[in-house]
Amino acid sequence: MATSVIEICNNALLDLGEEAIASLTDNTKAARLCNQRWPAVRDAVLRAHPWNCATAQAELAASSAAPAWKHETRFPLPADCLRVLEVQCGGAALASWEVQEAAILCDEAGPLDIAYIRRIEDPRLFDPLLGEALTARLSATLAYPITASTSLAQAFWSLYAEKLREARGIDAREASPIPAPAPTSWLSAKMGR
Repeated sequence: MATSVIEICNNALLDLGEEAIASLTDNTKAARLCNQRWPAVRDAVLRAHPWNCATAQAELAASSAAPAWKHETRFPLPADCLRVLEVQCGGAALASWEVQEAAILCDEAGPLDIAYIRRIEDPRLFDPLLGEALTARLSATLAYPITASTSLAQAFWSLYAEKLREARGIDAREASPIPAPAPTSWLSAKMGR
């Protein structure tokens, strides 16, 4: 399990055959690349799956500024929100909503309850498989700038996809299964109920 950003960066660099760094501010090409690319890689991997360790809930109040068109109400998202997973109002899921400019737009008065993926900056809070997926994506992102090898970069993108699949499978088992939808009246009639 990763305990620091430097550890994740060094794992990626070592996978690429590079020397480890002591700090993101080291005066080396590898450190500069890690410093530049880490925030985007972290956020992209967190957005890629509803990681249990990054899932949060919030209640949102409506903004006094209404959307220009299409929807009636604007609900500003929390500053750490990377991806909205679920939106409810009064305990019922909303059928029509969208995210624009760091806000949820819909036609409800609110307040809204949301489940979302939050930005986690402390690697000690990462699931171990999330840490592995982050290392693999960082390796893929750094492969060409460091080694100039497109085949190595492609190999690490494939490894990242594999790590993400593995992590998704295990992470999904740490929650209740999604219930099957209730049969419609047509299906009930078809089955003779």
